[in-house]
Amino acid sequence: MVAQTRGASGITVPTNHFVPTSEPASRQPGKKSSATKKPAPKANTSKPRVKKTTAGRVAKTPAQKKATAPKKAAALKKAAPKTENRREPTLMDKVQGVAQQIAGVLEGNPAKKAAGTKKIRGTDGKGATRAKKVV
Repeated sequence: MVAQTRGASGITVPTNHFVPTSEPASRQPGKKSSATKKPAPKANTSKPRVKKTTAGRVAKTPAQKKATAPKKAAALKKAAPKTENRREPTLMDKVQGVAQQIAGVLEGNPAKKAAGTKKIRGTDGKGATRAKKVV
């Protein structure tokens, strides 16, 4: 009879030709006992930790209180100057700006919403191209 491959015979599980012995592994010749084998040491990857942990609020010692430098008064920031490129918006500009903002929110278009804000504040550059007066 010709030898068949597993695929041709339809057997998908490989056969196990290992026959276990009745002797335990420690008595088999040439095998070392697993009980005498030491486990490999693990690498120390953690940082050293303080054994004593305190819970709650911890007070500073007198030496720690002296070591801290006195805090300087925080410098107050000045507000940014108002923009000079601005015109006085009319009531119609404000209404149109609010309408643009609402359209921007509904459409999910932040650029249109920002354009409405600029129109309300009068910083949209509408009057920037005006001819200068000749004196």
